[in-house]
Amino acid sequence: MAWNLIGLFGFDVLQILIELLIIWMCVFFAFIFLRGTRGAGIFLGLVVILMVLLIPLFLLGEVQGFERLAFFSKILSGGLIFLVIVIFQPELRQAAIRITQSDLLALFRHMPSVRSSTISAIADAVIFLSRNQYGALIAIERENSTIDHVIGGQNIDAQVSTSLLQSIFWPNNPLHDLGLVLRGDRVTKACVQFPLADESAMLSANLGSRHRAAVGLSLRCDALIIVVSEQTGRISFADQGTLTTVDPDDVESKLAHQFTPSPETVGKDQHTTGHTEDQPSMDPESTK
Repeated sequence: MAWNLIGLFGFDVLQILIELLIIWMCVFFAFIFLRGTRGAGIFLGLVVILMVLLIPLFLLGEVQGFERLAFFSKILSGGLIFLVIVIFQPELRQAAIRITQSDLLALFRHMPSVRSSTISAIADAVIFLSRNQYGALIAIERENSTIDHVIGGQNIDAQVSTSLLQSIFWPNNPLHDLGLVLRGDRVTKACVQFPLADESAMLSANLGSRHRAAVGLSLRCDALIIVVSEQTGRISFADQGTLTTVDPDDVESKLAHQFTPSPETVGKDQHTTGHTEDQPSMDPESTK
């Protein structure tokens, strides 16, 4: 049985329908991915240009005598592809990060192991900083390193503990400004400058530089960034360009969900984890 049901400009109708269905699915999933970002409006504009300008030029170019239009449509299509790559560079990078973090590629990922005591130490320190309204910006690396996306910083290479994290973000500490980078159970760098998110992130105008830096870094790598607001003490997680407010009671459970704790001995737990009670009491007025 021939697939050629009805001829239309020399093409098979069934083949045209299948191609249009595939194109529609690609456009639909691309719009779903870009929905809620500035790229969504740009994408719709490009689709309109494609339908109004390129498709008629292509069809006319197939008719004998309009070879120049066919040549022009091919040149314009190549330029449009290059324009899409340039315009949607942040979105394409984010799509690549999401693919690498998908369950399909879980066997190929090599994330640094994080002990349960380290997760508890981070959670205790974050809650302490939030309660005292001490601003904090902590990036916990997953598979990708942050070295290509951050600027400066002081090398530390120390074991993660509650007391260490609290002391780093103590207001009088020279290292309390900017961000802190953790990898596995180690503090690697402090006083690191993170890249700020641009307008495409569509963040609220009320958010400060810490939150913009957290979202900016999460858009460029797969790290999980924890932010503590200096004004409100609110705790937020930035992951894949999305900023989520986290209740203090849920910090440890959400961290444990993001990072699979590796097995450890009780002795290591007691040695690694600091305790909030060991910290000296502070006057709340000193945070202002």
